[in-house]
Amino acid sequence: MIMNWYLLLLVLNKHSLLDFTQKNFTFTAIWIIFEFGKPVRMIRKTRGFKIANCIRKKTFLILLFPLITCMAFGQETNDFQPKSIHAGVLPATPIIDGIPDRDIWNALPLATDFVQYDPYNGQSPTYETEIRFGYDETGLYVGAFLYDDHPDSIFTEIGRRDQVDELNTDYLSVDILPYNDGLTMFEFKITPTGLQSDNKYSATGKESSWDAVWQSAASITDSGWVAEFFIPYSALRFPKTDVQTWGINMWRRFARHSEMSTWTWVPNDQGEIFTFYGTLVGMENIKPPIRLSLTPYLGGYLEKQPGEAQWNSFVRGGMDLKYGISQAFTLDMELVPDFGQVQSDDIVLNLSPYEIRYEDQRQFFTEGTELFEKCDIFYSRRVGAEPKGFESVYDSLKANEKVSKNPDITQVINATKVSGRNRNGLGIGVFNGITTNTWAEVKDTLNGDTRRIATQPFTNYNVLVFDQNLKNRSYITLINTNYWTPKWDYMANVTGTETKLLNHDNTFGFKGMLNVSQIMDGTGSADLGYTTFLNIYRPGGTWRYSLSTTILDNNYDPNDMGFLQRNNEVCNYGALSYNITYPVWRILRSRTQFEAKHYALYKPFELMFVDVEINNTTTFRNFWQYYAEIAYRPTGNYDYYEPRVDGWYFYQPPSWDGELGVSTDSKKRLAAELQWGFFVYNEADRQQYWFAFEPRYRVSDRLTFSWATDLSMQNNDYGWVETEYDAQQNPTIYFGRRDVLAIDNVFSTRYIFTTDLSLNLRARHYWSRVDYFDYYTLQPDGNLLPSDFTQNNDIDFNAFNLDLQFLWFFAPGSQMSLVWKNNILTLGDTPSGNYFDAFRNTIDSPQTNSLSLRILYYLDYTDIKKTLSGNKKVK
Repeated sequence: MIMNWYLLLLVLNKHSLLDFTQKNFTFTAIWIIFEFGKPVRMIRKTRGFKIANCIRKKTFLILLFPLITCMAFGQETNDFQPKSIHAGVLPATPIIDGIPDRDIWNALPLATDFVQYDPYNGQSPTYETEIRFGYDETGLYVGAFLYDDHPDSIFTEIGRRDQVDELNTDYLSVDILPYNDGLTMFEFKITPTGLQSDNKYSATGKESSWDAVWQSAASITDSGWVAEFFIPYSALRFPKTDVQTWGINMWRRFARHSEMSTWTWVPNDQGEIFTFYGTLVGMENIKPPIRLSLTPYLGGYLEKQPGEAQWNSFVRGGMDLKYGISQAFTLDMELVPDFGQVQSDDIVLNLSPYEIRYEDQRQFFTEGTELFEKCDIFYSRRVGAEPKGFESVYDSLKANEKVSKNPDITQVINATKVSGRNRNGLGIGVFNGITTNTWAEVKDTLNGDTRRIATQPFTNYNVLVFDQNLKNRSYITLINTNYWTPKWDYMANVTGTETKLLNHDNTFGFKGMLNVSQIMDGTGSADLGYTTFLNIYRPGGTWRYSLSTTILDNNYDPNDMGFLQRNNEVCNYGALSYNITYPVWRILRSRTQFEAKHYALYKPFELMFVDVEINNTTTFRNFWQYYAEIAYRPTGNYDYYEPRVDGWYFYQPPSWDGELGVSTDSKKRLAAELQWGFFVYNEADRQQYWFAFEPRYRVSDRLTFSWATDLSMQNNDYGWVETEYDAQQNPTIYFGRRDVLAIDNVFSTRYIFTTDLSLNLRARHYWSRVDYFDYYTLQPDGNLLPSDFTQNNDIDFNAFNLDLQFLWFFAPGSQMSLVWKNNILTLGDTPSGNYFDAFRNTIDSPQTNSLSLRILYYLDYTDIKKTLSGNKKVK
């Protein structure tokens, strides 16, 4: 078995044998499945790891040595020749108005000869693109001329800022890597209507919430469309050197033909695309201005809580401060932050033993946080989250007392972060957040006396990161998070390190991580835990692979500042994919992937399940896309989490699951996505199905409607209900047989008056009903026996939220927002008869309403100085 895999991976790294393998793909796929079937059959006969030594932890690590050897030396080469473009000193300062001054732009060096990225990678694009760069003491200027013989047919759908990727529109993107490190990239996009979008990319991925203050304008002409940028140095971070060399590329989307082209060629079969970027040179002796900006805000709120007759009003004010400590490092501080206008969470009924992760919508905690996301130990929603003593208030009530006030969030009074990267590629990040004392109030219903209960005292949240860039887009990171509640003498500390290593030719990659958690609760001892992750992979090419192992010991716990649903497990994973990246027959691109997963407990070392899967994603020439997968769990599932008691497990028989998805051409006025999936067990009448449908209709370039509906049905599902303990603390674990139905509907629409003025509506209703039929007691062997348990556990759960927002960007970095929010939550034990009854009952239930007006004004030190000196440049 080991020798067969060794030979296969050698084949995938040699051109002569690679060609043979591609031509005999069917034979290769059958052979792979046969080889994977050997350990699967062994597992089915034995109970997993104890006998199937071929996939034990130690054997899996032994496999890594020959794989690393053959991958590291089996490198492919390419004919990539990087381009370089000079940024010229401006002969005069251009006015950024979308009406280019040809005399100014024609005096600068020209970047042209774009190459298709998609669909016909490497070929010439349909139309030419010309771009020029200039600079002065304040920033970088870009002038672009995008030719099109049919300017009246240019796609020009309008949306809100940062929505460009979602729209049916042409665009130009200028990607800048100031450190030319292949890791940190700033992306600036503009559409023919002048709509802006900006993103920041790092080793942890795309950061859409990053917003820079820059200027741009565009217009459609007789020969196509033109765009002008001014990117101030204050919007970027770059090394302190006399001569700058920045990585750069420009992307043009020609939406009418679904064509993407780039200035410097990027092969579309590679995952590390920054490797193929060119360089921007010629900028010398840049002296960036003092980077200091203030964004004060003032907000007024009207709120009405359920059961209250009166509306409450209050005013909030605060400020965001950004200061450039040096050319590379920035201090970002939020004083008395206000998150009242953040989009409502999509709350669902949780029957699982795991916490549900909701993404943070607060801009301060999502912007400029890429360094803090290393090692996956910082979950920003922990800052200002539900107090740790929230639930205990109800357990501490005395006779005749009721809860009159119990805040479900802690109040953040200050949040600060410092981040940046020096000329040697060392990134440093420091985050600190402080929450004040949180109190609940309970009232005696007889005498009216009230008392306060502390649900969480003053708490400090801290993150410290060091991240060093290495050659070939590689890096190594050290990070620490610290959660401290002095009054409770409680501290949680997590330290992690991770690395990513790539070879020069982009044919071999390695990722590794090790985290250690330490919790001290004042008892004098500390609970220590760890997790480790090892992964080797091929980032690009026709054939790609990934092999990884993850170990989480039974004491690892990062959840005071991080997010982890479960620990005490080992996961081994392998994947092999065949990728078509150039149009063939009616196919534009396609990927077929085979995966194998093996999960086990860490302590005791026991099998949980084995999963084998094959899936395919294909995009056709008509731009329809489909996805299909089929997976099988031959050993069943030994679920050690559902019982909620250590040492117990619930056995589920072997199962099949699959999914089919189809999406239509998004360029059409009417487009849609459809998904259907199933999960069936090898026992009668037990299955799960889900269905999702999302049509979108573009009435005009300004008005769009969309509706997303998700339906899931679990028939004869089994799940935990309750655990009772006798005098000796022996548990009796009750399970129930149930039907679970969940329907989620989201309706949204937007109307865009101008690129700076928009109206957005999002309404969501979620309904879930749970009907129990029989109850059982869980046995030590994982099976169930009938029980006389009679408690009613039926559930009817509804969540409704409506967010209506009027947004106006009235100046660069400044905005006014008027928001109405309506929220309803209901929970009962009598399921509604159907969805329409549930919706009607929800709308008639007590609800929370809020209306808020918030104004932010961006003040830049440089602009203020120019205004006071009477020398402000006209833009």
